[in-house]
Amino acid sequence: MLLLATAVDARTVVEHPAELVHRSAPVVSFGEAGNRGVAERGGGNDECATATMINVAAECNGSLATYDATDATQSRAAAFCNEYASVEARDLWFSFVATSTISVIRVEGFGSYDPVVEGFTGDCADLESIGCADATYPDAGENTVETLSITTTVDNTYFVRVYSYWNPVPTDFTFSLCAFTGADVPANDLCTSASPELLTLGSSISFTGDNTDALDTEGLGYGSVWHAFTTTECADVTVDYCGTSPAFGNALLRLFTTCPGDEHISASDFDEVTCPDGNVTMHWNYLPSGTYYYAVINDEVSDPDAVGAYMINVSATSFAPGYCEASTTEQCDEYISRVTVGAVDNASGCTQGVTADYTDQVVGIEQGEALPITVVNGPLYDPSDAVGVWVDWDQDENFCEANEYHAMATSDGGLTFTGLVNAPMDAVLGSTRMRVRMVYDRFPMACGVADYGEVEDYTVQVGLGNSIAEQERSYWEVFPNPGTGDFTIRSRSHTDEVSIALLDVAGRVLIQERRQVLQGQQINCDWAGTLAAGAYVLRLISADERWERRVVVQ
Repeated sequence: MLLLATAVDARTVVEHPAELVHRSAPVVSFGEAGNRGVAERGGGNDECATATMINVAAECNGSLATYDATDATQSRAAAFCNEYASVEARDLWFSFVATSTISVIRVEGFGSYDPVVEGFTGDCADLESIGCADATYPDAGENTVETLSITTTVDNTYFVRVYSYWNPVPTDFTFSLCAFTGADVPANDLCTSASPELLTLGSSISFTGDNTDALDTEGLGYGSVWHAFTTTECADVTVDYCGTSPAFGNALLRLFTTCPGDEHISASDFDEVTCPDGNVTMHWNYLPSGTYYYAVINDEVSDPDAVGAYMINVSATSFAPGYCEASTTEQCDEYISRVTVGAVDNASGCTQGVTADYTDQVVGIEQGEALPITVVNGPLYDPSDAVGVWVDWDQDENFCEANEYHAMATSDGGLTFTGLVNAPMDAVLGSTRMRVRMVYDRFPMACGVADYGEVEDYTVQVGLGNSIAEQERSYWEVFPNPGTGDFTIRSRSHTDEVSIALLDVAGRVLIQERRQVLQGQQINCDWAGTLAAGAYVLRLISADERWERRVVVQ
C-alpha cells in the first residue's frame, strides 16, 4: 500500500511510504493449516503443492486469465512487503517455467481486491521468497494493479502466490494474472548496469535516458532505471530533473548506498520551483563521500505521469561552515529517552523539532579509547527505528569523516541500541561535538530533516592517549581478530600479574580473571561457543598500563 507525498499542482514526489506515515499492521501467522481448520481450505490452487501452472508469453495478453479467491485461505504468513504486512494472506498459488532471464507477473484486482504478489524459488517443501509487489491501493472507480519482476533462470520452475491486503477487508475477490517476458526492457533497468561517474566538488554531471517499459527488478514498487555517481569529498549534493520535457510527476527521494538498493539515504528536502519547467529538485546536505545509485521510477498514474525520456543533473558543492542543523517535523512517536556513555547518564523527554542541546554534559575519552554507549528508545514505536552516533574527532565542525560515524545495533527489536564510541589515536585534543540521532525507518544521517525521531548533542573531551608509536610498542597484542572466540594474548616484554576482562558493547563485564604473565608468554582465552557473534572490548590492566582492544567474534 503506497502512500504518496502530495506536492503542489497535484504532482507527487515519492519518498517511502513508511517514512511518510506511521502505519502499522500486525503480522498474524495461522500456520500451515490456518486457524479455521483444514476442512475450510480453498479451491484447487489454494496450496503451493496444487499451484496452477501458467504459461509465460511475450506480452501480458498472451496468458491473461481471471481467478476467484472467494474460498481462498491462508497457507503461510503474510509477506513483509514494501514496508507493510497484511493481517491475513488468503492466498492462491501459481507456478511457471521461466523462458528468459527476467520474468514479469502482472496481477489486476477487481473492485476492492487489493493484490499482493510474492514470488518464490525452490520447491513447495522449501520455498525461498525472491520478491514481492505491494505498491498500490484501491482507488475509487479504478482496479488495483501490481507488477512483480524477478530475475529468473531459463527452464527453472518458480512459484507465485496472490492474496488481497486485508485492511480494509475486501468485498470483491476476483483478479486477473498473466506472466510475460520484458522484451523492451531499457539497458539500465538493473542497478548493476549503472556505471558510476566521478562527481568532484564544484562540478556537475548529467544523465539522460528513457524509463518506458522499465521493470521493478529491485522491488521499489515501481519500474525503474538506474544511474550512479561517486564523490570523493563530503559535499552538498543536488539532483534535479530540470530539462525533462514533459515534466515528470513523480521522483524517488532516495540515494542508495548499495546495489541492489537495500540501504539508502533520504533527501534533506525537495522543491518544484527551482527548475523553471516545474520539475523536482532534491538536496542531500553533508553527503559523505562514496558511490551512490539513483533510480528513475516509472509512474503511469501520477499527474502528470513519469514515463518517457528524462534528463537528470547531479552537482556537488561545498557546504557552509559550522555544525549542520538536524530536526524533526512530526510528533515524538519515538525519541531518545536515555543516553549512557562514559560519565554521562542522561535520561530525558522528547525535544520536538530542533536538536536537544546537552552540550553541558561532557564525555571524557582518551585517544585510542573505546567507550560503550547505550541509547534507549522511549517508547518503542516500530522495530525499524534506528540510531546513529557521530563525534567530530578532527574538530572541523562537521561529521563527514568515515571514522566519525559510530553504528548502533539493537538486539531487542528497537528498544535499546548499543555500540562503541572509538576515539582514533589522532583525535584532536580538547572539546568537540557528539551527536546522537534516532530516526524511523531510514538510515540515520547527522544532518537534515526527518519526519520522526529526535536529535541530541553532547560534548566530548578528548584527552591524551598513547601515541601511535607507543601503541606499536605496547606490551600486549591479541590474535586472531576477528576470531571464533578463542583469542591468544601475547606479552611482548613484560612480567607481571594482569587482570583480564571481556566487556560487551554496553560495558557489562562478561568474563574477568587474573593471570600471572611471564615475558613473551601467550595467554590462551578459550571462549569459543560461549560468546554470541558481535563486537566486544578486551581490557587488560597491569601495574604499568591499562590496555584495551576491540575484538570481534564471527
